[in-house]
Amino acid sequence: MASTLTVWPASLQLHHAAAYCDLSVDTFKAVCPVKPIPFTESSRGHRYLRTRLDEWLLSLDPNVPQSPVARRHIGDRTHGHG
Repeated sequence: MASTLTVWPASLQLHHAAAYCDLSVDTFKAVCPVKPIPFTESSRGHRYLRTRLDEWLLSLDPNVPQSPVARRHIGDRTHGHG
């Protein structure tokens, strides 16, 4: 990987965004659906928001718990709901 930061800023250049995701730049560009924000006209001025990268990475996690089962309240039963 290119350079690695010890503190990640809110917006990242391409090579830092790839490093943040622990991917090479080529792999990052091939698989990451997050689009950069153009701060300047030059592609060198484009930045990836760290929060969007986090959201994308979390969406890949197969370990996300299923939505919780609705819990019934004691009052539901005593008021004829069940």
